[in-house]
Amino acid sequence: MIGKVQSVVKSKSGKSWRVLIGKDFYGANFDSNIESAVGKSINFSFQNGDFGNWIESWALDNSTPAPQTATAAPQGHSNGGDRFYMPFVSNVVAHAIAAGRIQNPADLNQWAKAAYEAAQALDAL
Repeated sequence: MIGKVQSVVKSKSGKSWRVLIGKDFYGANFDSNIESAVGKSINFSFQNGDFGNWIESWALDNSTPAPQTATAAPQGHSNGGDRFYMPFVSNVVAHAIAAGRIQNPADLNQWAKAAYEAAQALDAL
């Protein structure tokens, strides 16, 4: 069978794993290493035993393509990209506000300029 491992938690007895795949629970031995598959699709086999459905073997499912992740920004100089520094400046200012370091517009201006200059200096490396 193929399914996505939703969660892996210890059983009530503490002697095995309780594995949620889709909407069904399965048992698994601690040495199965199934906890490394949380959030991933697996191809597995199971048997119905004394303690319910029990995973006998499993492997990561390679038949479905992995979800694509956003492409990282190229390293090095930005060549004057359109305000590449804005998320950084925004985060710095937001954290300074949350920490109580920014109390008025003049403080905000100083923090924003300093963050902008830091981003520009790092981009020039």
